[in-house]
Amino acid sequence: MYPYSTECTPLCPFRAFKCTKNALVVRRRRDRLEPTCEWSGDRCIGWRCQFAVCLKHALLPDGTCSLLVQRQGQRKPPIDEEAAKLESTYSQLSRKLRRAGLDLEGEV
Repeated sequence: MYPYSTECTPLCPFRAFKCTKNALVVRRRRDRLEPTCEWSGDRCIGWRCQFAVCLKHALLPDGTCSLLVQRQGQRKPPIDEEAAKLESTYSQLSRKLRRAGLDLEGEV
């Protein structure tokens, strides 16, 4: 769920989701975890509940977690893009050094 969704859920990877009614119970059903609200007797609806709170103050009004949004923004670009940036930077530096009287191609 974490790499694909930035929505705040009771199964928060930061363990920051809290129910102010203390009614959240996480049960194991078959091979997955299922959050249940003991107060309503139904499945927990997550950030849509009026008693939902984020202990890290990361719950945004639209239900997204600002901590997960920040993590997604830190993903590394593909290696092809990095190589293209380095190549263009190297060519710019070599031109500047050639103008200054230094030749990098002859020394390498």
